[in-house]
Amino acid sequence: MPRKQHRRRIALTAGLVGLILLAGCLSVPGSSISNAESVGDQVQARYDAIDRYEATVTKTVQTSSDTSSVRATVSVDTAESARIEYHTGPRAGTVANIDLSSASPARPSLSTSVQSATDGQVPTYGALASELVRSNNVTVERTTVLDGRQTAVVSLVPNADETNGTAVSVERRVWVDTERLIPLRIETTWTGESGETVTETVRYTNVTLSEERENTSNSQVEASPRAGGVSA
Repeated sequence: MPRKQHRRRIALTAGLVGLILLAGCLSVPGSSISNAESVGDQVQARYDAIDRYEATVTKTVQTSSDTSSVRATVSVDTAESARIEYHTGPRAGTVANIDLSSASPARPSLSTSVQSATDGQVPTYGALASELVRSNNVTVERTTVLDGRQTAVVSLVPNADETNGTAVSVERRVWVDTERLIPLRIETTWTGESGETVTETVRYTNVTLSEERENTSNSQVEASPRAGGVSA
């Protein structure tokens, strides 16, 4: 499997999943996103440009009776390795090191309805993005400021034909940094067969990207908070 594909897979695994929902498709609030192929092409190009990154990731899961939270620092270096240091939660104080130098079919990737290709290769991020657009109503709700960054708030609601006959209803809302096209917050809400509603919120802070740019081998882009941040 090519080196680039290793890098793209761990990018999803470690947390930059929100990009798949929007990249290159920022539009005026209230507009919808329907061009699946365009989304796929732009997501693919965006992931190809990410060489390495670091971020603090906080995941909070809330139900009517319980709230749990996990916080970790994620460091990914191209296709070579990933390091996840847990600060809170059941694995607090531990570090997970992942070798990305060889393909591993057991390594997790984004959970979607897309199945692996018949040749055994994992679908590209562009294909995953296209499938999400086809199977959801994707709308740019509004723009706001989160952690000092200008963001677009995007909602994904399953199409009617995707929810008929299913036991779980899932809705997602993503806050995407409009300058760097990376997610700062992903909120997912679902209701299971029991009728219980679960909300999972993932926040990305202290994000540092190293990207490949035309005529530049490595360009460092750091997310330094700006004054006047408004909680969204």
